[in-house]
Amino acid sequence: MIAQSFAVLMLASAALVAGVPRDFSNVDPNTLSCDPHGLVFLLLPHFEECDKYYMCSHGKEVEFTCPGGTIFNFILQTCDWAWATKCWLREIIEEIEGSGEESGDFEWFSSDNAHGNAALVPSSGQVDNVKVATPTKFSAILDCSNPSAAVRQLPYKGDCQRYWRCIDGLPQSVYCSDGLFFNEKSQQCDFEGNVKCNVNHEDELTGEFIVYK
Repeated sequence: MIAQSFAVLMLASAALVAGVPRDFSNVDPNTLSCDPHGLVFLLLPHFEECDKYYMCSHGKEVEFTCPGGTIFNFILQTCDWAWATKCWLREIIEEIEGSGEESGDFEWFSSDNAHGNAALVPSSGQVDNVKVATPTKFSAILDCSNPSAAVRQLPYKGDCQRYWRCIDGLPQSVYCSDGLFFNEKSQQCDFEGNVKCNVNHEDELTGEFIVYK
């Protein structure tokens, strides 16, 4: 509850974002921008190419490219088949000349943590101090209370089309579009042939992913 309240307060202080909607069906992407505090994760359309998009990481926009044959779906906040979505592009806003300063809107990160996806509807209820353990060889912890660590997305054990990510300080599971699997290396939904996924069918309700303290 504390993490959620803090995220809301930080988002309200953003210069261009009064609040990130959880339903993007009627949202103009030109009205959104990255949360400068890095607490709200969002995917934004490219300005010129349908198969590219920007991910908000540490308050900056980082460019990514969808797998071949797919384009960015702003409403679903993921790469999707070209026939399933329209081409989402943002309008280019020209900067005022004479400022003498370079724009900081586009900054690249080489760290593995500079990846992620945008938010969907968070789970109902009040949950504090939630941590998600990854089923991969990295043995990492998805600590949603830490903005630097929360940008990392993790595979969902037992389902190659599903993955974990942090939304408003809480871990949430998200599905890729039909026919696409989560690629931990590229941190996006990808073709099955590009993904190494070992499925171990285990009970999701055993608490092996989410640890409540």
